[in-house]
Amino acid sequence: MFRRLLLATALMAATAAPAFAQCDTRFTLRNSSGAQVNEFYFGPSSNSNWGRDRLGENVLPNGRSMSFTPGGRGGAYDFKVVWANGETAEVMRVNICEASEIVATPRGIEAR
Repeated sequence: MFRRLLLATALMAATAAPAFAQCDTRFTLRNSSGAQVNEFYFGPSSNSNWGRDRLGENVLPNGRSMSFTPGGRGGAYDFKVVWANGETAEVMRVNICEASEIVATPRGIEAR
């Protein structure tokens, strides 16, 4: 009896995990803005710190794209770009399990 209860509890815990816990978090940053992107930041929405520039020493010219695979789980992520002229744009609380592309446009950035 105790074994059945233990097994049932373990099965319930395994299936109760949120749907976003295991998903494909890979995405592409595509620059369709008409200007060069100098910096790119992203991370879980639960983290208020943008962290490091994910382009590092690189830049992303207009018309180019770059792929990223965040570590960790899915869920809500925030994204920020900084263009060569210093202007910035952000898109917040993007479900990284559903978006496969972050696009820099002349009007800002959007998740698709």
